[in-house]
Amino acid sequence: MRIAIIGGGNLGKALARACKHAEVVIVKRKYEKIDDFEVKTDLDVKANVYFIALKPKDFRSNMERIGKVAGDKPVVSFAAGVKLDEMKRHIRNPYRAMTNIAVESGSVVAVYPEKAKEFVKVLSSEIIVCESEDELELMTSLIGSSPAIICYYLHYFTLAAVKEGIKYDLAKYLAVKAFEAASKIYMRYGLEGAVKRIATPGGTTIEGILEVVGNPFINSIIKAAEKARRL
Repeated sequence: MRIAIIGGGNLGKALARACKHAEVVIVKRKYEKIDDFEVKTDLDVKANVYFIALKPKDFRSNMERIGKVAGDKPVVSFAAGVKLDEMKRHIRNPYRAMTNIAVESGSVVAVYPEKAKEFVKVLSSEIIVCESEDELELMTSLIGSSPAIICYYLHYFTLAAVKEGIKYDLAKYLAVKAFEAASKIYMRYGLEGAVKRIATPGGTTIEGILEVVGNPFINSIIKAAEKARRL
């Protein structure tokens, strides 16, 4: 299996590193050595599957040429907002997917339609099949943009610990571990179940929760998700 990744930016590099048991060629405008991968500066490359890791405007400006190069081969686009109907004008066998740069560490990949799953299985990731293209559009904020937004919360959680006297590196490590623990607890018990199991009457946890409830922090999360999916 030969995978051509069109776009050698952060996402393109992450996709290349996530490809397991596949030959990978990365195509980018200017040559750059990327690990031990084959790197080309010309779009005219042969592959079994093409992954598009370009910015939407760059994908659109190169779409016709990509379609000619790919021919009948599947083209899986990770470009936000470029819909299948638009791709079909120039690409015979188009599919869509969404992930983030943590894909090289196993981050989830969302795809549409279902057949796209067959072409991204070379990635070392959990694959989610969306029920519609509209649902995949929502994955732009949920999967694509959210890690950067969450990093802000992690950072300020870290700074809060530093303010209390914990050294920065330890505070950062503990913040990450706290978010990991929260993710597992939330998946298992949900919000109400988590609060019931962690908060004790008159304890420190409920004091912290009451500071969050009704705080602009909550609205900022919702607004960030809404803005991230607008193109």
